[in-house]
Amino acid sequence: MNTYPGDFQTYTARDGAHLPYRFFEGPSDVVLIFIHGITEPSLYLRELGQYVSGQRQATVYLPDLRGYGDLPIRRGDIDYIGQFDDDLEDLFRFVQQRHPGARILFGGHSAGGATALRQTIRPIHQDIDAYLLISPALSPNAPLDRKGGSGNESNVSIPKYLSLMLLNALGIRRLNHAVVYRRHTPVDQLHGTESCRLSYRLAMSRMVGNNYGKYLSQLTQPTFVIVGADDEVFDAEAYKPLYNKFCKAEVRIIDGQNHDSIVKTEKALSIMGGWLQAIR
Repeated sequence: MNTYPGDFQTYTARDGAHLPYRFFEGPSDVVLIFIHGITEPSLYLRELGQYVSGQRQATVYLPDLRGYGDLPIRRGDIDYIGQFDDDLEDLFRFVQQRHPGARILFGGHSAGGATALRQTIRPIHQDIDAYLLISPALSPNAPLDRKGGSGNESNVSIPKYLSLMLLNALGIRRLNHAVVYRRHTPVDQLHGTESCRLSYRLAMSRMVGNNYGKYLSQLTQPTFVIVGADDEVFDAEAYKPLYNKFCKAEVRIIDGQNHDSIVKTEKALSIMGGWLQAIR
C-alpha cells in the first residue's frame, strides 16, 4: 500500500488499489467530486476545494486519477480502457457510504469534464444530483477545439492513435500501452507530479466517444458549464450551441478568464459558488 504525503486520503478500488484523493470538509449534506485535467493531478485544484468548502457550499473530493500524482502505480498508464470509470464508480459508492443521504455532485475541469461526462451512461448517473463542468473537453472531433490556438504545449500522435483504434476494433489490445499523448513543457517549468506521456488506454479513458451527443443527451440533472472568454484551448462561443442541441445545461462564458485561471480566480470561483448555492 502506498503512503501518500500531505493532505491525501485514500479509498479502495475494486482491484484492491488504494487510490488517493484530497479532501476538503464542508457541509455534510452536499458533496462535490471534481476531476482534474489531462496531465496535471489535483494539486492545481486546491484553491477550488478550499473555496467551496470554506464557503460552506459542499464537501469536496479531488481524486488523483490512477496513473497521476505523487505515487502513481504506473505514471501515464492504466490497465484497460474504462478503468477510470470503474475507479470513479468505486469512489462514488465510497462517498455515498461516508455521507449517507447527501446530494452528490460530479464535475471536472478540461479533460476532467469529459471524464465526468463519461459517467452519464454509467450506473452511477442515476444517483448523481448535478454536474459542474469547467472548460470541459469532449471528443477530439467535437467542435470545441480552438483552431490555431496556443493549446497546452502538447501533441497527440494521430497515426498511432488511429492505428490503435483499428486494432482495438479488431479485438487486438496488446499494444494499448503505447504512448499517444505527450506534453512538451520544459522540465524546469514542471513541479514533478505531472503525467506528461499518456498511453492509448489512458487517453481513451479521459474522453467521450465521437458520438458525444449520446452522453450530453443524458444530462437531465442540473448542469452548469462555465468557460473563460479567453480560453486558449477551447472556443468559448462553441459551447452553448453544442450543449443546447442535446440538453438544457446552463452555459456561461466568463470575461477575462482563460483555460487555467477559471479554476483559481475569485471572480470565477464566486460564479461557480453562486450556482452551487442556488441548487442546494
